[in-house]
Amino acid sequence: MRFSPTCKPLQSGSLNIHGLMVIFFLLPTLFAAGSAQALLRLDFEQRYFTHQDRQVWDFSIVRPDSVYHIFYHTIHESTPHASHADTIWHSTSQDLKHWTVQGPILVVGQGPWDSGAIWAPEVFFDEASDFWMMAYTGCDDDMNQRICMAESPDLFNWTKLDANPVLEPDPSQYAWDPDGSWSDFRDPFIYRQDDLWHILVTANQWLSGATGVLYHGVSDDLLNWTDVGILFENDGANPWNALESPQYKVNGDHYYLFFGEFNAGGLSVISSRTPNTWTMANRETFDSGYAPEIDEFDPGIHIVSRLAPQRHPQTEILSYAVRLDTFLFNQDGSVDVYRAPPLGDNWETWSGIGCLGNPTYGDNPEFRGEEPAGTVGNSYFGSSEYYQGPLSGKGAPGSRLGDGAWADLSSFPFIATGDRIELLVGGGYYPETCFVALVDAATDEIIYRETGNNQNQMTLRTWDLTPYQGQMFYIQIKDDENQEMGFINVDEIIEVVDFQSSVPGPDPRQLLENHGASPNPFNPMTMVRFSLSRDLDVQVRIHDVRGREVWASGVVQATVGDNFVAWQGEDHSGQPSPAGTYLYSIEAKGSIAASGKLSLVK
Repeated sequence: MRFSPTCKPLQSGSLNIHGLMVIFFLLPTLFAAGSAQALLRLDFEQRYFTHQDRQVWDFSIVRPDSVYHIFYHTIHESTPHASHADTIWHSTSQDLKHWTVQGPILVVGQGPWDSGAIWAPEVFFDEASDFWMMAYTGCDDDMNQRICMAESPDLFNWTKLDANPVLEPDPSQYAWDPDGSWSDFRDPFIYRQDDLWHILVTANQWLSGATGVLYHGVSDDLLNWTDVGILFENDGANPWNALESPQYKVNGDHYYLFFGEFNAGGLSVISSRTPNTWTMANRETFDSGYAPEIDEFDPGIHIVSRLAPQRHPQTEILSYAVRLDTFLFNQDGSVDVYRAPPLGDNWETWSGIGCLGNPTYGDNPEFRGEEPAGTVGNSYFGSSEYYQGPLSGKGAPGSRLGDGAWADLSSFPFIATGDRIELLVGGGYYPETCFVALVDAATDEIIYRETGNNQNQMTLRTWDLTPYQGQMFYIQIKDDENQEMGFINVDEIIEVVDFQSSVPGPDPRQLLENHGASPNPFNPMTMVRFSLSRDLDVQVRIHDVRGREVWASGVVQATVGDNFVAWQGEDHSGQPSPAGTYLYSIEAKGSIAASGKLSLVK
């Protein structure tokens, strides 16, 4: 094993026990970089990124503001090999669950160095040029690999550099032959340290036979690189295996090397207080999947992303998605992956074996060769289904619990501000024992309920909210039926506003562009923030989960742009409110323009 002493990785703060507690409090809102939703939306989406009909392969995620951007190379699901990856794509999200494909940004063919395939984008910002940069692997027609660069002013429009390829290894020092076939030199990882750019690259070197190593180079302009010696060599049982998708981090007093070992599977990490003692003998496989990426988008909160494979049982087609979870650095140098309960973001309580594999991932009945459920997005709730998704550890594509599974879920309370709720419902026809309902939070009275039509396929239902605006409700899903088709499928529970052109003057909900609260969770004070497109008098009210008003601000003369109203966590009498969940509403012109959820912690 060799280590290059000139390499100094980017630092991040250590995580103490208090930090762990903060992360667990933040889990329901951890991935919400944007503003809170103004209207109810329960769609069961999980923290995956998928691209329809394509395998998602090596990727890079950045978040320059409130929007996440993922860049990735793909191949068609029916294509067996990465040598067919001819396009790098770009998609965006505000919460790591709902993604919009922006389109392809780079394709093969600028020169012979990337005429065969392009892989493994690594995106970062260069302050000197004020441009976003992308390092990527370019492959010629024989799959000999080199490092190329592209640039963008805005993350949407990319141009390959004329200087490509910017880096290829010295054939006298590495097992790399530009006239041969499949010469390893791929998966760049770039960071800035000591006024220099550093790059790590998956490579091979002749060390008593071909050995997987990590090339380490430095540059002051991203174009001209100096080899400063390999960072690490594979000294394990299979030294010829390449070390793919490397990342080099420091947390506290531990140095970490993350990678995937070719042909071995799983995410690997080696940590040490003295990195020159790194060895594969101390390698920990901390999770399944491929191509690990560790990011810190918010201070002290880390996210692990990796490729998550699944095989469709009917077609045997292999598919890959990107799965994202919370990542923990422990004080002893070990690491953990925390998988938040996927129902926990929106559902206050859930029980029953029908919840064990939910939300179910993909159109699970279709995986079995049955009538599809017609899910929107990557997940829905099906009380008989048992597949939470790749790397979840819950079920597998096509798995089913059966009609005897029972379930009971209640959402967090919300204030009805829209004109109607639309939802998709399927399953057996059992109105009294297998249904989804709108429930009055104060009385537990069911206002509306829907059951299936004895088919998997979900159909659209509508609930009129106009008689109930301003009241507090929750959504209940219940399966207490074990006869044939004793299950319910639910998706896309969405509150809708109908804007009428006949209403005089602009509706206040149209004037409020976004809103949210920070900090949230909080103690003892939080600020309800909102943006307006014109001046407006508003008032903020705080209710408990039973709909009782706890506190109200005076009328605030809010102006165009960003505004906030502070709540000190006290009731009308000035006494501290107990810890728990609260609802805020922003009112204007006698109606509720928006609402959201608060968590007061003690």
